[in-house]
Order: sequence, then C-alpha cells, then structure tokens
Amino acid sequence: MTNQSASRSEDDCLKARNDTVPLHLYRNLPKPYINLGFPKMGTSTLHNFFRRGRRGFSTHWFCGDKRLLCASCIKESVKMELPPLARCRQADAYTQIDDGKYFPQIELLDDFVHGYPNATFLLTFRSMDKWYRSMSNWPPQKATKLSDRFRKLNITGSPSKEGNDPKEFSVWYCNHVRRVRDIVEKHPSHTLVEIDIEDPGVAQRMEFIFGIDKKHWGHVNANPNLKPDANKSATNPT
Repeated sequence: MTNQSASRSEDDCLKARNDTVPLHLYRNLPKPYINLGFPKMGTSTLHNFFRRGRRGFSTHWFCGDKRLLCASCIKESVKMELPPLARCRQADAYTQIDDGKYFPQIELLDDFVHGYPNATFLLTFRSMDKWYRSMSNWPPQKATKLSDRFRKLNITGSPSKEGNDPKEFSVWYCNHVRRVRDIVEKHPSHTLVEIDIEDPGVAQRMEFIFGIDKKHWGHVNANPNLKPDANKSATNPT
C-alpha cells in the first residue's frame, strides 16, 4: 500500500458515514442505543440530547442510583456470565460506558454484539486534533490529563507508554472504528449510527434519525479553560 493510499484509508475511518441507517429505521431504531465512541467525543452531548428529548431513559458514565459506574456494573455482569448490562440500571440509551480507565466498548465488544443482538450502536467522530487537545486539557482541574492516563493504562490498542505522538491516538481510534464497522457488517441485526459531532447539519440529522427535536442538540461539558463562554459545569472526568 502506498503512503497516499494509507493516508486515504485512515481518513475514511476517521470520517462519519451518513448512509449506515436504512430509511425504514428512521425514528424506529431498536433499543438500547449503546455508544461505542470514546471520552471527549460528545458523550455528554449525546446524553443531553436523549435526556432532554424524553424518548426514554439515558445514562452517562453512571448506571445506577447509587453512583454505580457503568464500567463497574458491566464488568460485574460479565464476571457473572450475564449480558454486559444485566447488573446495570436498565436504560434506553447508554451514552458513555467506559470510566476513562476501563473500556467495555473495546474489551467486551463481542459480548455486547451477542448479548444485545438487536441493539443500535453509536459511533461519534470529531477532528482528531481537537480531540487530542481536549484530552490533553481534561479534566480542567489540576489532575492527570486523559491523554497521559490513557498512555499509562492497559487499554487494548491505546498509545504506548513511551509515545508522545498525537497521531497514535488517531490510529487507536481508527482501528476501533474499523473493528466496530467490521463486526456490525458481520452481524446485520445491528444498526450503526455514525455521528460527526462537528458537522453543521448534525442536529437536523439527529432529529431525522431519532425523532427528537433538533433544539435538544448542543455542545455540553465543554472545558471552561478552553471555552470559557461555553457551559461551566464540567462535573465528571470524561
């Protein structure tokens, strides 16, 4: 493969496709909706969209009344040989299932596919440069930033501990996107919705697909240090 071909292939996996949802499923997508994207890629924005749209119950990061992390109850479910969400609070939408340390959408992707054979999977996309900048400055308080945390943790495919190249994060997400696309193609009972959160037309597209008024779409959980005029209540670390 030439360098030009390799670059084009990588660009494809970092760009949302708008033709993955059959028209007959618009406003009729099977639940649950499970976001397989990564932190700082619009997880809070998705949650806010579903929550404000009042088309079912949405979770984000926490999956229980007692501040139970989604990642924790998922891990417990699989340990008990149950479907991944069995020990979590049941919801219509799960907009962030990782806790920034453990990534069920990577480590347990096959379990989600087989445990929820009709689930609708979501994948969010944004500029890789902006994503890296966001991770490198989150959380806004003095603490280990996400980009540094991901290098230190044993997450499948994550950038090396020694590496300090933003491109490694692009490759990491690219490989994840390819894997998700491939597994959905092999299991057509699933639908994959790819969402470019920076697309000017994304609000209208989300209304068409989910039947939720586009007014409920908007940037949530912005970093106040990077965007002081955006929302100022960044409360969770991802």
